[in-house]
Amino acid sequence: MSEVGSVEASVAEAFHRADTLKAPLDERLDLYMEESRKLFPALESAYDDLAARLRENGAGRLVPAVGEALPDVHLTDSEGHLVRLGFFMERGPLVISFNRSPWCGYCGLEFQALARAYPFIASVGGDVVSIVPKLRPQAQALQQKYGLPFSVLTDLDLVYASSLGLVFWAGDTIRQAYETLGIDFSQFQGNDGWLLPIPATLVVGRDGRVRARFVDLDFRNRMNTEDILTAVSEAR
Repeated sequence: MSEVGSVEASVAEAFHRADTLKAPLDERLDLYMEESRKLFPALESAYDDLAARLRENGAGRLVPAVGEALPDVHLTDSEGHLVRLGFFMERGPLVISFNRSPWCGYCGLEFQALARAYPFIASVGGDVVSIVPKLRPQAQALQQKYGLPFSVLTDLDLVYASSLGLVFWAGDTIRQAYETLGIDFSQFQGNDGWLLPIPATLVVGRDGRVRARFVDLDFRNRMNTEDILTAVSEAR
């Protein structure tokens, strides 16, 4: 097996171990991070520095607080249809997940967790959407890769995420590391800006107001599924 193939196999094994761990999402993410630090120590160190930089810059401050209204927007779904985010809200409690890409193992673990939680969310009249900065074919491939039963919406050029203060520049160190791993942002996003969204999870009620939110400037941390389900139940 080639060196690249060996690394890919190790990443896949780390993801599988984390995804099948019988534990809350935060513990699965921690396990994946432990394995990733062994495989990519320099990259994980760069992530540590990035999270510290974002905290200093006060990123994410524009995300509506609990009780405030979430701005509406029109986005394209993975089938190419223009949809209004408010349409989903009006039907029942909505879980909105801002995410990065299929190459992000941390995002993959969250996608899997949301997919498993979806039957309960749907059973109480709720729904889930994931918002990603991807071209439509890439968003469609992401949805198929994880077998997501909910809509994946494309936020091209991160316009909507930017309005919420959820965008950052990857930086030269991370860019060089990604290029070494064969990750080409232009292939996924249709531009060479090397901008990414800060992953965030919001639970919004039918009135369009935020009922629960999770915004962590370290993208390796995500909202636990149990907290999402509690917020959805209370918002229905």
